[in-house]
Amino acid sequence: MKRMSVALVVAGLLSVMVPGGAVHAAPESQSLDPVVEAVKKQFAKKSSVRFSVRRRGGPLLSEDLKISGAYRFNAAGMYAADLTEISYEKAATGRSREITIGREFYSQSYVRSDAGKYIWKSPQTLGEWDYGRNFAGTVWGKDLVNGINLGFLDLVASYGATSADGGTVEGVKTTRHSGTVTVLHLGEKQAGIFFGTDDGGLGTSGGQITWKLWTGPDNLPRRFHATMRFTPTHVGGKAETMTMNIIYRGWGKPVKITAPSKHLITDGL
Repeated sequence: MKRMSVALVVAGLLSVMVPGGAVHAAPESQSLDPVVEAVKKQFAKKSSVRFSVRRRGGPLLSEDLKISGAYRFNAAGMYAADLTEISYEKAATGRSREITIGREFYSQSYVRSDAGKYIWKSPQTLGEWDYGRNFAGTVWGKDLVNGINLGFLDLVASYGATSADGGTVEGVKTTRHSGTVTVLHLGEKQAGIFFGTDDGGLGTSGGQITWKLWTGPDNLPRRFHATMRFTPTHVGGKAETMTMNIIYRGWGKPVKITAPSKHLITDGL
């Protein structure tokens, strides 16, 4: 397995002029149902979206992580993904590319020191690809902290969300939805940051997620921001904070995701 790395109604913000300046109305409590329905329609249409992620901090190996790529959907959610990760670590940079098609997973990655020496590679020959199948950690699931993940949207909706004018995101007028949730488990797998709400022992940290989601006039997400507080479940552990920002672009524009050429695929991970 590759090295772990190395993310409706428009409620306007009303203001009235009174002596001493403008007073803004408090954000309104709104349902996320229109957002969920808009995302489900994209799944049903087997649509696609491009995205970019920026993560900072947290209890994980990389100090700073950038991810960019695209998702293709089917009725259940993400069916295929092609993404590139770049992680900035102490005196080194990690880079990986991962392609997921159904339960087929292909990856190539390395960590190289600032002096140019390869510290770690998988596969050992640059340009080749590792291959695996049915790895739960690489597959999109309903437990991912992501603004287009229906499991996460259901979770935050159960805690209640407030909505306000979100300004513009890349030229699109938006509504900003926000809230805070507490979960029993919070951790990372290759598909992304995951949460757990039961006593199944999914990780070593619980946590709190403070989130914001900007949606356009079509109710589709344009930006997602989360501040996650990882609180260790064991005595003496140190709490850590991670911030994650995701931008979604090009909803519905054609995206082609294909497996690497067979002659470049190694015998296994």
